[in-house]
Amino acid sequence: MKLHAGFWLITLCFGAYWGLALFARDRAALVLAIGAVAALALTPQVRRKWAVLAALAGIAMDAFWCYSGVLQFSGSTGVPVWMMALWLAFGCWWCWLMQLIRASAWPTALFGAVAGPLSYLLSWKLKAFTPLIAPDLLLLALSVGWAVYLPAVSWALTRRRNAA
Repeated sequence: MKLHAGFWLITLCFGAYWGLALFARDRAALVLAIGAVAALALTPQVRRKWAVLAALAGIAMDAFWCYSGVLQFSGSTGVPVWMMALWLAFGCWWCWLMQLIRASAWPTALFGAVAGPLSYLLSWKLKAFTPLIAPDLLLLALSVGWAVYLPAVSWALTRRRNAA
């Protein structure tokens, strides 16, 4: 399958958004929130609820990590606004991606198990959060969490597309 230029442009924009979130964090929370709401407004209506559900599931996963003593976001006891905005933008991007590619649960889980912890590893190096457990256990927990999260939030989209 050939991904069109729009995919690469949106992915590049999401990467820049992610970078702004990690580097500016609370200083850019309002801009990030406005950007996330704009991304949701630009998401086709048929995918909006799935993008919001993906964001809520991601926020819940981060809240679980925070309240179970796995990690702590810098300057926050829970999930900060900038991270919630990042989750909403990610939910919009991910739901769009799932409409473009034909990924089943196993490749999606494998992608989540690798890419999710890598993004958190970079976030940790940029001091966006502090691990509260040994780094190898943190990466293992994140890997398992993301291996479950991505197929779970992708299930309805892939099931719906395959039924069409």
